[in-house]
Amino acid sequence: MEQHADETQDRVRQRAYELWEQHGSREGHEAEFWHQAERELKGEASSSDTSRGITVNASFARSGSGSDGPGKV
Repeated sequence: MEQHADETQDRVRQRAYELWEQHGSREGHEAEFWHQAERELKGEASSSDTSRGITVNASFARSGSGSDGPGKV
């Protein structure tokens, strides 16, 4: 289960970085992009898993814990 959380965290980090770049690499908006990436990926997981009849446990590691938070995009 921990590996799944690590993979999810990596996907959120990658998507947040893409959003940051798309918006001109603006400093000070890391948390905004991080949360947007979480919402996008949570919605993506929910729609694909529910279409297969699987209940989704969409608990993402929250920002601010260690070095994986939104400040590390």
